[in-house]
Amino acid sequence: MFFCRSVIDAADAPAKTKIRIGTASPSLSYLPIYTAVKKGFFAKRGLDVEMIQMSASLTAPALLNRSIDYTTIPSTIATATARGAPAKVIMFASVKLQHMLLARPDIATVNDLAGKRIAASGFGNLTSYEIQFVIDRYKLGPKTTIVSVISSTDRLLALHKGIADAAIISAPLDLKGEEMGLKRLIHMGTILQIPQAGLATTDEKLKTKRSEVIEVLKASIEGLEYTLAEPEDGSAIISKWMGLTAVQGVKAYDSVKDTFSRNGVPTDEQSKAYIAMLAATAGVSADLSPATIFDFSFAAAAAKELAGRK
Repeated sequence: MFFCRSVIDAADAPAKTKIRIGTASPSLSYLPIYTAVKKGFFAKRGLDVEMIQMSASLTAPALLNRSIDYTTIPSTIATATARGAPAKVIMFASVKLQHMLLARPDIATVNDLAGKRIAASGFGNLTSYEIQFVIDRYKLGPKTTIVSVISSTDRLLALHKGIADAAIISAPLDLKGEEMGLKRLIHMGTILQIPQAGLATTDEKLKTKRSEVIEVLKASIEGLEYTLAEPEDGSAIISKWMGLTAVQGVKAYDSVKDTFSRNGVPTDEQSKAYIAMLAATAGVSADLSPATIFDFSFAAAAAKELAGRK
């Protein structure tokens, strides 16, 4: 009996390890991880990745119940871990905010927002924290108010209709805002180096599946390196993923390229900024030790292994 060579090779090939990664809605904050999936950086390491979109509030229970293996949404995991859950944030893909403060065209400077209405996605969350930071930093005064408008799209409409005078908008939707005639006042990543997306997993995974974790992180770090080294392809990936034109894809890439980590490990200042944000939005202790919620030793090891093979 004769067999096709490809059939023999397929039969001899080792089975891929299934990896389930919980994500939020498509966001450029985890673009390098998405890129690593699309460019085959996981697959070449024998990892079959399924990215599962879910509400941020579901990620902690899904992870702890083993419904997913990793998540790109670290905030809910970090909050749960600060309260005793057995999990850790193990890398950050983006280490600066990708949000923009957009304003109505008649607002010339940030100082012109004194006494005005600034829209966030709610209260007690990251966007409201950003606005309060702007109010305090620029001394806009107590009459400057935060209004709740849940989605970025609705916040753009609120600006257009005059319901709000400025708003925090996620990239790349800020491009739509500019097309509507709205004015970009601040790229929030230039004044707030708060990490956004990365990877988190359970303590059990870290203890029993070290080799898998290292391979997942090596693929993700390769995604970071590729995203930074290949702007043309990065722009094309953004365009296709986000449904943008080629020109918009380039603009979106240029807007977020400086927010990405080089090796998945944030600086001490960025880690502290993240904890300060959690203290303000999730009620964790401002004195929380970073080691309680973070373990970047795996990312550092993965980066070292990658560097040693170049």
